[in-house]
Amino acid sequence: MPIRLSRIGHVALRVRDLQRAKKFYTEVMGFKIAEEDPEHGNDVFMSLGHDDHNDGHTFDLVQVEDPQTASPPPDRNGVGYAHIAIKVDTHDDLKAAHDHLVSHSVTVDRMIEHANQRSIYFADPDGNRLEIYYEYPTARELFRRGRGDRDFIFTFDDPVPPWATGVPDDWDPETTAERYHRGTVRTMEQSS
Repeated sequence: MPIRLSRIGHVALRVRDLQRAKKFYTEVMGFKIAEEDPEHGNDVFMSLGHDDHNDGHTFDLVQVEDPQTASPPPDRNGVGYAHIAIKVDTHDDLKAAHDHLVSHSVTVDRMIEHANQRSIYFADPDGNRLEIYYEYPTARELFRRGRGDRDFIFTFDDPVPPWATGVPDDWDPETTAERYHRGTVRTMEQSS
């Protein structure tokens, strides 16, 4: 029998400059400081701050021992995490997050529409990769029916695709999104 896990509690993230990271994650990302622990290396425990019972702490910022010799985060061929994804509730929240990041001089280097969500990608001041995403209400149905693995660049001027609100009867994970994004199919029959 597998272990019965309830949820991921937090991510411990090593940073070169604890004060700089604390400022980024509070002022830019909107995390709340749950605890600062001087007896454990001055770790900073942060949460989303919505609900103390369910949020727990999400990030544990940990100062590296020697910032001058610290290795960089893994690249695309390095072992370790690729990015940390943080979910928002609406497409408008994703746009607001994008605009907020840009207003704080954070470079959003990728904006990708996956079949089940839209994602923006960027890095914290230490180069740790982050994603903020809006998952379509139909995401579980798309996974069940096969979402395919096609990704498309989007802008906020692009409308959210029709399968975000209802999966079409003729959904084909290999071709529907591509035909839509190439402009050959713009309307779809929605399944109820």
